[in-house]
Amino acid sequence: MMLDEEKDPALSPNAARAVELARLSLGMMSPQQRVQGLLRLTERTARRPGFRLSPLRVGALALAVAAAVLLGVNGWQRGTRSDRLSDRLSYEVEGGAVQQDGSVQADTSSRPKVRFSDGTEVQLAEMARAHIVSVNEQGARVALDRGEVHARVVHRSEAQWLFDAGPFLVTVTGTAFALSWAPEDERLDLRLENGAVVVSGPLSGEPIAVRAGQWLTLRQRTGEVLLRDLDLQQGAAASPAPAPSSSDHAEEPSAAPVPDPPGTPAAAPAAEPRRDWAGKLAAGKLDVIVDEAQRRGLDASFAESSNEELSALADAARYTRRNDIARRALLAQRRRFPATQRGKEAAFLLGRLAETQEGGAAALAWFETYLKEAPQGAYASEALGRKMVIVQRLHGDAQAETVARAYLRRFPGGTYTQAARALARTP
Repeated sequence: MMLDEEKDPALSPNAARAVELARLSLGMMSPQQRVQGLLRLTERTARRPGFRLSPLRVGALALAVAAAVLLGVNGWQRGTRSDRLSDRLSYEVEGGAVQQDGSVQADTSSRPKVRFSDGTEVQLAEMARAHIVSVNEQGARVALDRGEVHARVVHRSEAQWLFDAGPFLVTVTGTAFALSWAPEDERLDLRLENGAVVVSGPLSGEPIAVRAGQWLTLRQRTGEVLLRDLDLQQGAAASPAPAPSSSDHAEEPSAAPVPDPPGTPAAAPAAEPRRDWAGKLAAGKLDVIVDEAQRRGLDASFAESSNEELSALADAARYTRRNDIARRALLAQRRRFPATQRGKEAAFLLGRLAETQEGGAAALAWFETYLKEAPQGAYASEALGRKMVIVQRLHGDAQAETVARAYLRRFPGGTYTQAARALARTP
């Protein structure tokens, strides 16, 4: 309803001016406050010398009061909506601009940074392109079209940040990470500096939980899922370059060997060359790791490899679907390094393998072992959630309800929350 004298002939110019004066003078108030203020305004006007309140003016002022009520209600509603909208995050682009298609683009000379009003920052690397899909009170949704972004998400209660990269979705509450997407290779890389995220997409039935210090690589085309420690790749990058091969000096004459003097002790056998399976794992050379272990002999590899090497071998075997080798490597890790973090995590990974190989009962035992040894471990939420699912399948809803309630107490915002609430019959 438009309340002006052109659209409503019943409202006189004086009444219209009174309404407009009320609008400007009373500001953002509740409907009751607006009416009271307008009444005080008309009362002061009536006290002016020479002012006479004729029946026509009475009617006009009555209309003005009614108009103020309507304006008050509408203004209050608009104010409420405005207040809600003001809670929505805002953002600005530093070192760049939002293009006509809604994208933010980096080139060889600029690295735009998107700054949100809660302190969250998303910086684009060279030649990267991203879209700000939506922004609300809890966070924003950012689509990475190509290239890499580095994000520092401020942790807040109820915060929810979503990052799309091809068919994959990264769900964040508060953390720092680097995310890259190569559409031509259908490859996602996520390097998590701190915090935790969950990645969902077409390559796994369940979301993949990534914790601080891990690097996740997903290759949609080949179906590869590779999760490893971030510091392993950094160590591989810092490793010295390989020594030049003999072919690099083919033109140099070789010196004739000088025989050892009589009685010289025999030289110690040459040290075994460093395998660097952790570096190969970080580089994605999965088949190379398994092939080297097989050439050396699997029994010898399981018995003599370091804790780090066993982890790399088990991961390489799991990712290339050679589950029997992965299982034996994990069992060796459990036997030789039971008190280490990797030794404890091997129990969880054995449970994952057992889900597909040995049935639910064997997997359940491994998940319970992991939860006992590492109740606050990185995989505790997933282990308890999978335990709940297996208990429901093997023993029914009644026993699974107990596990579900334990899950809700420990991980109220976890991946299995919805299923746990259904079992626990809680809203």
